Amino acid sequence: MKKKFIYFIALGSFLAACGPAETNPELDALNSKRDSLKVELALVDAQILELDTAKVEMIPIVTADKVSVQDFVHQVDIPGTVETDQNALINAEASGVIQRIHVREGQTVSKGQTLMTIDSEILASTMGELEAALELADYMFDKQQTLKDKGVGVEIEYEQAKNQKLSLEKKIKTLQSQKGKTIVRAPFSGVIDDIMVNQGEMAAPQIPLLRIVNNSNVTIVATLSENLLSKVNIGTAVEMRFPSLNDTVIISTVSNKGNYIDPTNRTFRIQIAVKNNKLLLPNQFAEVKVTDFTRKNAIVIDSEALLQDTDNNMYVYRLTSAGDGQKQNVEKIFIKVIKMFEGEACVEGALKDGDLLVVKGAKGITDADKVIIQ
Repeated sequence: MKKKFIYFIALGSFLAACGPAETNPELDALNSKRDSLKVELALVDAQILELDTAKVEMIPIVTADKVSVQDFVHQVDIPGTVETDQNALINAEASGVIQRIHVREGQTVSKGQTLMTIDSEILASTMGELEAALELADYMFDKQQTLKDKGVGVEIEYEQAKNQKLSLEKKIKTLQSQKGKTIVRAPFSGVIDDIMVNQGEMAAPQIPLLRIVNNSNVTIVATLSENLLSKVNIGTAVEMRFPSLNDTVIISTVSNKGNYIDPTNRTFRIQIAVKNNKLLLPNQFAEVKVTDFTRKNAIVIDSEALLQDTDNNMYVYRLTSAGDGQKQNVEKIFIKVIKMFEGEACVEGALKDGDLLVVKGAKGITDADKVIIQ
């Protein structure tokens, strides 16, 4: 623009010098060139105006997703632990040297099967003595009984013989019971998980001998917040995932609901029984998802489509055809959010199955805008 201004000043000075009265071919040429440059300048200005970005209409580009009517499920994620009531450390009931171990680790045993034998020689010797004494006591009692029947016996001698006989019988019975405790038996059917002693070592009631486990029927135990007390009951659906088993998933239901709220953390327990188990081990970690809300034929939308105004009202933008190629009008629809879970929202409002909602790009538009779907 500065160059043009200088050019016209020079041209004016030249014309003034030449004077208006005389015809000058050079002046005519310059005038012609000036007019040509004016035309070119007008064309350039028109092109600049067309390229001016301030004059170009900006249309937002958005993504969209359809409204669907489907069953909606909301779940609560909580940690759980595998437990079993058939996981026992077996102790000896009598003291003595371990005479024999009848099982090995990993062996399956049945209820009542002999697991270990503890030395009972002292008990056997004592029992032999008592049995010999009992024979004599039986003989003396029979004699006193005969004398009593004939009416010549002494009553006190009869009672002494009877008492001696009964006392020895009770002692023998007690020793037999103690001898039975020198044989360690399986309290239930299961698998020998760990043997903690060796043959020849001393057994005592306070020393664990082995562990027996039965994992056929286990229970997953978890704790829930008190505010879910009315929403979770026996029969409520649960989904359990086990990271240590390559994210194996087991679908089940709550089998037992606690009747006590822990005052320290305001939680209650739930249990999920797993029968005929072949995978889970006691104390194994589980990710438990408990269903606390379900709705049939719910209006479900992408939760990313949700927006909130300054009055905390929730709304979405619904797309409507503008009849102008790819351009779409948007309509603001106020809704009520019931629940959200894993990127989906269950809502109530003036939406129907198949409606297109703005998802990405919704925050930068108004209901007066036109948009293009990406």
